[in-house]
Amino acid sequence: MHALTRLGTCAATITVVITPAAAFEIAKAAAEGGTTVALDNYYRRCDFSRVSVAPKVPRPGLGTGSALIHTSGSKAVAEVHLYDEPEPGTHFDVGLIQMPRPSSSPCGPGDPGTAFSGMDIDPAGNGTATVQDTIRPGTTGVWVIIERANPNSQNPAEFYTSEFVAPV
Repeated sequence: MHALTRLGTCAATITVVITPAAAFEIAKAAAEGGTTVALDNYYRRCDFSRVSVAPKVPRPGLGTGSALIHTSGSKAVAEVHLYDEPEPGTHFDVGLIQMPRPSSSPCGPGDPGTAFSGMDIDPAGNGTATVQDTIRPGTTGVWVIIERANPNSQNPAEFYTSEFVAPV
């Protein structure tokens, strides 16, 4: 019984310590005019519509992450964070896609209205990357895609996308 009491005390202490830190980060993002966007395990077309039939992947996406999207002058900036524990050292491509765009328009590295960067997962399972691009005329929002290449297919082996298009 004494061990359970100590465990409860430790859990309460951790909650008290983490809650103000999380609240501070949210307040900091709001003060900077940024939008925090959760990342989902949905595959999307370039126009942000969800692909109804998910590609076969070697293993399910077990990561979780978020992106802080904000503007800096005439640039859209995404600070992307991913926690993906199963395979430390894994390389991901991180993209910032400007909207609106037709579904027929490509949105890979080098395409107009896109910016890509690399991100490697550290031994603790964390990865961080910052991607930025000059905001094109007519752009109303941006979204983020994180992909891990699949050596046996053109479809990604693992992917995460923004939960919604963040306004810029």
